[in-house]
Formats: sequence, C-alpha cells, structure tokens
Amino acid sequence: MKNLIIYSHSNPKSFTKAVLDSILNSLIEKSEIVSLIDLYSDKFNPVLVVDDYNRRRDICNDKYTLKYRNLINEADHLIFIYPVWWHGFPAILKGFIDRVFASDFIYSFKNKKKGALFPEGLMKNKKISCFYTLDAPSIVAYFDPGWLAIKYGLFRYCGFKRVNRYYKSGLKHCDQEQKNQWLLKCAEISKNFR
Repeated sequence: MKNLIIYSHSNPKSFTKAVLDSILNSLIEKSEIVSLIDLYSDKFNPVLVVDDYNRRRDICNDKYTLKYRNLINEADHLIFIYPVWWHGFPAILKGFIDRVFASDFIYSFKNKKKGALFPEGLMKNKKISCFYTLDAPSIVAYFDPGWLAIKYGLFRYCGFKRVNRYYKSGLKHCDQEQKNQWLLKCAEISKNFR
C-alpha cells in the first residue's frame, strides 16, 4: 500500500511531531511505501488567490500544487497528522485543502445533472486516516462538530469511503507516560493499516 502522510505542525519539538515519527517509523519497519508532505518544511503557501486572472475553477491546473496532486494520485492511503486548533485544521492545512483539493481533481460535477446537490467524489478507492491531538477533554473530542465537518463535508464529499480518526484528547493534562502510551498506540495502529 502506498501511504502519503500530510503533516502540519510548526514546532519541530511538538508532541504532534512525535506522533509523526511514531507512525513514520512503524510504516518504514513494515516496509510500506511512504511519502511525506511536511507543510511547514515545504514552506507551503496556503493563500488561495482568486481574482480576474486566477479563477477558482482553474486551480486544478495550478503548477504550484501539481506535485501535491501527483502525490495524492499515487497514494492509496492519505494520513493526516495535525493538532486541532479551534475545532479544526491549522490554517496552513486548511489552505492546503483549499488549494489542492480542487474541482475536477478530487470531485467533479461534470457527469451530474444540472442542479445536482453533490458532486461525484473522485477519490473512491482511497482511504483516509487522521491522527490529531487536542487539549479538549475526550467528551468534547468525541462529539466535536469540527470533526463531523471534516469527515462528511470534506472527505466523504470527495468520495473517500473509509475515513478513520485517532485522537489524543486532554493533551495539556497528560503526563509523559500517557503521551508515551499514545505514541505506542499510534505505532500499533499504523502497523495494522490495510
């Protein structure tokens, strides 16, 4: 299976980076094919410019994001690793979605009847795993409206049928042993990806 990790955290010493390392090492140990997009290391520009010269409907032809679209096309499994800020993605990851998940690449209305409510999702044979951390308690994380928007309003809309999430809640109240247990769990989960 070809895995593509899309990682988003600005601090290279963050716990989210430790989650990335745990998952990456586990996949490499398993001899999986893994590619990594580190949005901060790439200095990804998250700003979507739409004006008279840059139209929203043309972003699927954007040369700046072509390498990212190619990596997504080649992958069977997209793994997002990020912290939750304000019940959602960090802004750089939201900008990545805005710029890369383009019409006619990720979804399309071309084969739909005029006035159709939903497009055809073009990512039907790919799966998604989201690993994220948040300071909120587990009850808030479980019912998080931000996750529902991400799962249904983004990934299912684009055709991804298998969308899983794994999260560590209450992070600011965790001791090192609890964090280590979560890292081991992330490694174990990634060993069992199918």
